[in-house]
Amino acid sequence: MPNITEIDSFLTTINTIQTNFSRYGYLIIFILGNIGSLLNILVLTRPNYLRNSCSSYILASTLPNLLIINIVILFRILATFDFDLTSKSRFFCKFQWYISHSMTLLSRTYILLACIDRWAMTSTIVRRRAFARMKISMTIIPMAGIIWSLVSIHVLTGQKRIKGQCVLGSNSYAIFFNVYNTVLVGLVIPILMTGFSLVTIRNVKQLQNRVNHRAQIIHTIIINRANHPSAVNKKSYDYQLLFMVLVQIFVYIITNFPFVIHSIYVTITITCSNSSVQLAIENLALSIAYVLVITNFCTTFYIYILTSATFRKDLKRLLLHNRFMDQLFGNGHNPQVGPRPNTIGNTR
Repeated sequence: MPNITEIDSFLTTINTIQTNFSRYGYLIIFILGNIGSLLNILVLTRPNYLRNSCSSYILASTLPNLLIINIVILFRILATFDFDLTSKSRFFCKFQWYISHSMTLLSRTYILLACIDRWAMTSTIVRRRAFARMKISMTIIPMAGIIWSLVSIHVLTGQKRIKGQCVLGSNSYAIFFNVYNTVLVGLVIPILMTGFSLVTIRNVKQLQNRVNHRAQIIHTIIINRANHPSAVNKKSYDYQLLFMVLVQIFVYIITNFPFVIHSIYVTITITCSNSSVQLAIENLALSIAYVLVITNFCTTFYIYILTSATFRKDLKRLLLHNRFMDQLFGNGHNPQVGPRPNTIGNTR
């Protein structure tokens, strides 16, 4: 049987691993997440994306992602340096948890809506295809924000600051929250994402197998190429966005799975008394699972870069044409840059 010194040494090691893993994991996510979100906004606000309902959902998801990165993750980084605002202030305790819960659900909802949009776009039923319109997305996006802001209010009453720690206020609320969060985040949203993804893939295969439909597309492209050059890449953008969303959903399900398993375990064992060693191991497992969950909010840009040639080309065009700096600081950032009489035609 290990003596007290060995146990203390083991606990110190576990706590050090947990602190360092969380600190550097969150720091990396914080830096890469802000850079990626900024570039996402710059690319997705280009005209060819602003006209697409799917990209509007993806762009909308950037806002809750930024709030999570710059509030929730920042608070957790500070906590690893012994400056935990949530343990010092009741307001910050409730505020951080409310932002974390509501914005997490909102971000995932927007990606789910993007998946539903692609399902509608690939459907052979005209009424379903009507869902994939900017008018619909511009209505649903603010509605989703209002709904999750109201649904998440229970976090403000259930989260408490007890003995200098920001925790779930009671065992009954902890059980409710873990079950509710596990069912919603671990089952309902992933099942809907998977279901719509599979149906969308089936729709795409059906469309590809229809010779008459393919001939009509080719005929339309030929006509558009002659009369409307900007319409040539419409299908390319649609299906590039589809693939981007499908890969993002796959990453979400994989990275979210450990957290769901941990939540189920905590719910089952919440009334059990655990030793200090068990608690240390559970906290380490929670830290690893939570870092994996948080990566969803910083990896979207990098997923799009790796999976979409169109997205890469648009980013390259944005940077090489100096629009990146123009959008950040305006045209006045470089007095030597401006339209010249002999080059105006080449800058379009």
